[in-house]
Formats: sequence, C-alpha cells, structure tokens
Amino acid sequence: MAAAVADYRVKNYSQQKMKKGEEDTITLELVKNPDILAELCKNKSHQVVVGFCAESENLLENAKAKIEKKGCDFLIANDISRKDIGFGVDENEVSILDKNGGITKLEKASKGVIARKIWERVVEK
Repeated sequence: MAAAVADYRVKNYSQQKMKKGEEDTITLELVKNPDILAELCKNKSHQVVVGFCAESENLLENAKAKIEKKGCDFLIANDISRKDIGFGVDENEVSILDKNGGITKLEKASKGVIARKIWERVVEK
C-alpha cells in the first residue's frame, strides 16, 4: 500500500464553481475517507500486506500504534519532518516494523536501495 491518498475529503462537494462572496474567509467541512489499508488487512487471507506511514513527530511510537490498529504484516515508517530524506529528494531513511514487534532501521540511502531492502525484508517472512 502506498500512503493514503487523503485522510479526509470535503463533506459538501459542489458541482458548480463557488462564487466569491463578500466574506474574507470560507469554512470547509471535512469527513474521513475510508481506511483502505485497514479494510484490506481485515479481509486478507494469505496475502502479506505492507503499509506505509508518514509521521512528523514520535515516529516509532505512532508507527507502533498504527501497525497494531491497521493489522498489516509490515509498516514502513517515514519521518517527514526531515528535509534531507523523503519527499522531494533522492534519498530516504525508514524503519520497518513487523506485526511481531520487530523493528529494522534502514539508514539513509538512495530510494532504490531502500526499496530493495524493504523487498528483501518482506521476502524473508
């Protein structure tokens, strides 16, 4: 699974352009999108499900809670607070959590190397 497309969506979608009014601000009400990863994990039979999470604080604590809540076999935790890894750059550094509580930290490397190491860890299962 890739990261969530969006955790929330606008509640009252307009088919028409919203015209500018006299107000200086506008309030949009958002509702949760379905949790695709949790649903897949709940309904899996023999598949190995690998999820991803992007966290800006408390990386491992949040990832541990997420893998338990979602029920996936592996969760790849990404620290999005750092500017030298992840979004918009060629390198990353992640932690691989498994459903048994194991954590494998992958040190900073190219995204290709990170992807290969994730694959190798999953295949070991």
